[in-house]
Amino acid sequence: MELKDIVSVTGMPGLHKIIGQNKNGLVLESLADGKKFSTNIRQRVSILADISMFEEEGEVKLAQVLKSLKALEDAGETIPTAKIETEDAKAFMAKVLPNYDKERVYPSDMKKLFGWYQLIKADLDFASLDKTEETAEETEGTEKATVAKTKSTDKPKVTSSVKTKSKTASGVKVKTSTPRKMGS
Repeated sequence: MELKDIVSVTGMPGLHKIIGQNKNGLVLESLADGKKFSTNIRQRVSILADISMFEEEGEVKLAQVLKSLKALEDAGETIPTAKIETEDAKAFMAKVLPNYDKERVYPSDMKKLFGWYQLIKADLDFASLDKTEETAEETEGTEKATVAKTKSTDKPKVTSSVKTKSKTASGVKVKTSTPRKMGS
């Protein structure tokens, strides 16, 4: 299983695996109990591959943080659960990510991270985390180059004023137009 296949749904505990898609959202399976359900348009779904944690000098992708947790566990450290005390969570987070932003990474975020790790460590393909990071770096580099190229070569577009129809709160259509220039 890869990070791009795992999501967190706001308002629902735990993590979920994407198993399909329907016209209104995603079909998910809970990693905790295996129950399947569909999301709707109003639910906020966060893909774990897109999540980052704040550092004092920027951000670090969740994949890198999970690799750090795995390295600590391989070195003999016991990874805490989500029920760790706040001060202990801060101390352990300093081992995982030494320069994390202490003002923007809350203890609840740390506890959630530890809980997520415990939930996915058995099924997660840690070798794919390296590929995820490389792909993200390549994408960011391409986006920056595209933005720089766009800024230097694009000229502003001129649009004409066109009369449009819009609806008011009561549902009645009203004609609106843009003001004309006064001049010679």
